[in-house]
Amino acid sequence: MIQALSHNYVEEEMQSVFNRTDLKCPMKCNKHPSIYQMSCCICRSKSDVTNLGHLTIVNKRNHYDPKIVNHGSKHELYALNHRYGYLEFLPGNICNFKGLFMIDLSFNKIKTIDTISCLTNLDTLLLRGNNIQYMNNYTFVNMRFLRTIDLSFNKISLMDPGFLINMNGNLFYLNLSFNEMSTLDITNAIASKQEYFCRADYSHNSIKLITNEQSWKLKTNTTLGHGGMVNLSNNSLTSFFDVNTLRFLGFDHPLLIGRLIYYGFDLRDNKWNCDCKIYQFAKAAERLAQVMTRDYFDVKCYAPETLKGKLMVTIIKERQYDGLICNLSLADKCPPNCRCIYQPAVRNRTIIDCSELHLTKLPRMLPNYNVLEVDLSNNSIDNLPNQFRYIHKHGRKIKHYFERIRIFNFSNNQIRILPRSNLFLLRKAEIDFRGNNINSLHRSIEQLNPCNIYLGIIEMQCKCEDIWLQQWLPKSDSKCYKNVQVLCRFTEQLISIKYMTRKDLGCRIPDTNFIWISTIIVVAFITVVLLSAIIFSFRFEIFIIGRKFIKYFRGTSHSLKLCYDVYIACNEEDEKIRLWLTTNLLPNLELNNMLKVFWPCRDSEIGVPREEEMIHVMSHTQTVIIILSEEYKGPVRWNEKEWKHAWHNYTHDLNKEIIIVNYDLLEANEIAKQYLGAFLRIGQFIDFSNHKKSIEDEIASLLTKQDKKLKKYDRKNFSHSQIDDEKFPFLKQYPLYSEFRCKT
Repeated sequence: MIQALSHNYVEEEMQSVFNRTDLKCPMKCNKHPSIYQMSCCICRSKSDVTNLGHLTIVNKRNHYDPKIVNHGSKHELYALNHRYGYLEFLPGNICNFKGLFMIDLSFNKIKTIDTISCLTNLDTLLLRGNNIQYMNNYTFVNMRFLRTIDLSFNKISLMDPGFLINMNGNLFYLNLSFNEMSTLDITNAIASKQEYFCRADYSHNSIKLITNEQSWKLKTNTTLGHGGMVNLSNNSLTSFFDVNTLRFLGFDHPLLIGRLIYYGFDLRDNKWNCDCKIYQFAKAAERLAQVMTRDYFDVKCYAPETLKGKLMVTIIKERQYDGLICNLSLADKCPPNCRCIYQPAVRNRTIIDCSELHLTKLPRMLPNYNVLEVDLSNNSIDNLPNQFRYIHKHGRKIKHYFERIRIFNFSNNQIRILPRSNLFLLRKAEIDFRGNNINSLHRSIEQLNPCNIYLGIIEMQCKCEDIWLQQWLPKSDSKCYKNVQVLCRFTEQLISIKYMTRKDLGCRIPDTNFIWISTIIVVAFITVVLLSAIIFSFRFEIFIIGRKFIKYFRGTSHSLKLCYDVYIACNEEDEKIRLWLTTNLLPNLELNNMLKVFWPCRDSEIGVPREEEMIHVMSHTQTVIIILSEEYKGPVRWNEKEWKHAWHNYTHDLNKEIIIVNYDLLEANEIAKQYLGAFLRIGQFIDFSNHKKSIEDEIASLLTKQDKKLKKYDRKNFSHSQIDDEKFPFLKQYPLYSEFRCKT
């Protein structure tokens, strides 16, 4: 009962997808896993339409106007069967029979079928063995119920692109085998508008190339359905699909090929050249190769001779990749008469063999691969160009191929002098210059690793300028000791330059005392410059710390005459700060600790210029409390003046103090003035996030300590009128002058 329900469900789904209630699913499809059950039902489905009327064709030989005739009774659907005849055209009245369900006109001489699109109820079209030469992509437009098209054994050489990918109906089987097609467009090998199809057969043609004439591209949000089998066996395909080919065919990323997971491609019996293009595909298919069991995976190599007849699956399973090579041509920038081989499996290398060709100059260009192994040995090259870092092409600068060389065999040529300015381009290469006539080494070769360059034994007239070789040459216990050996002609002998002294090489011996004196002067100068830079960068921090030490040892040296104990500088526009001051800090300082506080927004006198009042009050205040908040990051006019006068008093009077309260937890580099940031950098501030003890108590504690140190001085000895009159005579002109002066 469960199987029947499952079968009925799949059958109803199939009928719904294709809008065909006459299609029936075979019971044997129930044995398949659910993922393949729908495909089985579709590809093995049968139509239960049986009561078909039979039509005939009236046509005399050499008569070009055949007609369809109904000799029977009237039916809703009909079948037309006329095999092995002499028809050259479809009957002229074929469109009068809209109920045609099946047509079999195989083995006639029909050349064109363009008029058949009027048969919108057609299910099966069999035209094997005719003379059709061309397939239009609009031939079967609107034929939504057409399931089977058999055009095998015709003479089709051209097929419009977009035929299969644009089919939007019930096409299950398309047979174009045994025709004369030389190319196949990618849009005729895959379908996107139709969720399922069963088989597209292009076998036994002469297909050499897969094209993409409409520049089709697989979009990231496009699906290719559940696909089907595409048979390309027994054609003339030779070159496999590499990354560049896939991009040309519309798959911009190799991973997009995974959208074809439900497709099958039979590529057997083609003349496959198992070359370097297979390598990337083989590496990606290594995991799948272990479970590949279907017969259409048994693709064999046709070339090269060493791999002929070998299964591609076997190459992948056994990782026999060394033989997967590509022979490069002049079009690939292989130099004339040279042999160029690209071998991706071995270091992704490209071998360029130009040995024994009697060359006198370097090749102008080499293939565009990143790992080049160049053999220019046994030629007649006597000079390496001195400047060739860039090649100019069409107004663009292209890096020289030297930078891509990893092995460079230049042995047995006629080089006498190595170039001076371009050897660094070969710093990643292993170079062989043995068998040349090199008689000098310029210091530019120092950029190369001596263990990567083979120069053999070089005899030269050594000079003082060659002394760098003593450091560059490999040590005597090194494995690459014999790579380069430099022998100097000295007193009719050949002596290794390693054993030559500076005097032997004709070098001037420098005065040791002069060197020491020069070194000391240079070191002293650098030290002074560094110290000056450090002192300048940290001048405010140094001043603050030094002031604390001086005050600690000297103490207060004169009587301090005060009006106020504390001056509070803050952003008066910040409501949170004002609330904290009025409810917490001010009551604690004034009521609990009996300190006299001046807060400008509360205590300033009306009508008195603010800056003049600020100067006067600060000069008679012991401590300024600066509350840093977000707005202090940028310049604020009145706040900057408060800071300036507070810092001025701080730097000129040891009795004055500054207390920083970091209300908004700013960083030192966020403070507009460096001298305020210095307090934060040395940690001399009150962190508002410190909840270990009351912040108000901490501020009061600092103020009380300072107040105790000053108790020995009599504040009452200070004559306010005298100070005001002498230092600030301008205050007399203001009517509130008497109230403005400090109250005892």
